[in-house]
Amino acid sequence: MLGMFTILVADKNKNVREFLRREFMAEGYSVKLVKDSPELFRSIFENPAPDLLICDLELPYANGLDSLEKLVEARPHLPIVIYSFLTEFSNHKVVKKAAAFLEKRGNDIDSLKETVAQILQNYYPG
Repeated sequence: MLGMFTILVADKNKNVREFLRREFMAEGYSVKLVKDSPELFRSIFENPAPDLLICDLELPYANGLDSLEKLVEARPHLPIVIYSFLTEFSNHKVVKKAAAFLEKRGNDIDSLKETVAQILQNYYPG
């Protein structure tokens, strides 16, 4: 069932992108990577469209909160997991529209994997 899902990872840090790719591919997901806001906005409209977005708020060429607002408007049914160091924005009204907010903490990948699996199960039941 997991292989049916495509996760789009948007993060400015190549090491983070590659780490998340390895971890989620090992779980059976298809993973696409983008490094900045222009790539992100192109990728959310690709065919096939991603089933879930893992996104850092610190992306080059854009304000993270503005980009998030545009993402929610452009793809209102795309579940978004904010994965960021910027915890001061976790209660912002735009961030609250995301499916989840997780703080980046070293190699604590298990909570991110569990959150993604739960969100996919909730958004795409059966």
